[in-house]
Amino acid sequence: MATKAKAKPSATPSSAPAKGQENPLSGKLTVALELFHGKKLKEAEVALNAILPQAQETGNFGMVRTVRTTLAAIEVHGLKPDGGKAAPILVATLHLNRKEGEAALDVLDKALKTDAANPRLNFLKATALVQLGKADLAAEALGKAIAADPGIQVLFRLEHDFDGVRYGAAFAGFERD
Repeated sequence: MATKAKAKPSATPSSAPAKGQENPLSGKLTVALELFHGKKLKEAEVALNAILPQAQETGNFGMVRTVRTTLAAIEVHGLKPDGGKAAPILVATLHLNRKEGEAALDVLDKALKTDAANPRLNFLKATALVQLGKADLAAEALGKAIAADPGIQVLFRLEHDFDGVRYGAAFAGFERD
C-alpha cells in the first residue's frame, strides 16, 4: 500500500518577519538585555536609556515597560542610574512596587515641582495616591497624566493598584473609550 509523502511544512508569511524587515529597536533591546544579563550594568544602562525615547516615539508600550523594568533592576543591583528626568520615575516605581506609597509620593512631589506636566510622573502619583486610599486626589493626578499623554489610559487599565477604585465615581470618566 502506497502512502502519500508528507509535505514539508512551510512557513507562512506572517510567522516570521521578512528578511531585513526586523524591528531595529528589537535588536538593540536584545543587545542591551544581553549586557544586563552578562552583569555589564553600566553598558546596559546606557543602551537602555538610548532605546527608551525611541520606543516611546513609536508607541511600543511593551518595549517601554521592558526598558523601564530593566533600568529599575539595574538600580536594585546597586548601580544608580544617571540623574535626569528618569531617576525620580525609577525611584518612585521601586517604592510603588514595594507598596511604599508615602515614600513614592515624596519623590514624585519633588519631581513634579520642576516637571508638573510630565505624564509618567502624574500617573505614578495617581498610583501612589490610590495605594494610600486617596481616590479623589488620584483621579485628579490621573486626569493630568491622560491629558498630557492619552496612552497613559492603557497603563491605567492594566495597573492592578487601580483595581479597587477603577469603577468608582472618581474614575468613571477614564473608562470611556
